[in-house]
Amino acid sequence: MADGFFVNFCGLQEMSEKEKRKKFGDMDIVMTGFAGLSGSAILACEKYDQLRSRYPASFLEGAKNRKRFLGQIPEAAPAGKSDDCSAYSFSEKGITGMYLLSEGGVFAGLWNLAKAAGVGLKIDLKSIPIRQETVEICNFFDVNPYQMQSEGSCLLLADNGGRVKAGLQEKGIFSEIIGVTTENNDRVVINGEERRYLEKHYEDALELVSRKEQS
Repeated sequence: MADGFFVNFCGLQEMSEKEKRKKFGDMDIVMTGFAGLSGSAILACEKYDQLRSRYPASFLEGAKNRKRFLGQIPEAAPAGKSDDCSAYSFSEKGITGMYLLSEGGVFAGLWNLAKAAGVGLKIDLKSIPIRQETVEICNFFDVNPYQMQSEGSCLLLADNGGRVKAGLQEKGIFSEIIGVTTENNDRVVINGEERRYLEKHYEDALELVSRKEQS
């Protein structure tokens, strides 16, 4: 396994960067679940009294009870008896690779995915699925929702993202196509006319909230 990146064939660790770009370049990136949902649910529970000063109880209860949207990850199992622990097969057809999101949120996950796969990225920010509760809670604490802990969601690489999305929907897994991989080193997030480059390190928004309150 390379930085939490699972693939359905052997030999990732032995591949050159050029071979990785050829293998994983020009693919759809499908995201399951919602950005920052697990982190915002934690804040809704732990910082309820603070948030209650701005938001109604019904809003916060809704944010706390989004657990049904967590765990939006397709099955993956070891592909045979291989010493290469990056070799996994997926029950959902058409998936070539999967990266599990966690600390640092979607932005950290995208960077790590691109690094492991040896590719560039072109991401449409507006296509990244996110709940309004997460946006509001992150605004309250002045942190970036795309850096909020997103455990329970993942990024998938697929030749045909639409087909994968349809297959996941049949299994009750919500997903969206958020961009594509490229055969260069640019890792770009596009928001209308604005373009920003992903960075190597993103502090998790939950940790940032905690650090702000301690200072």
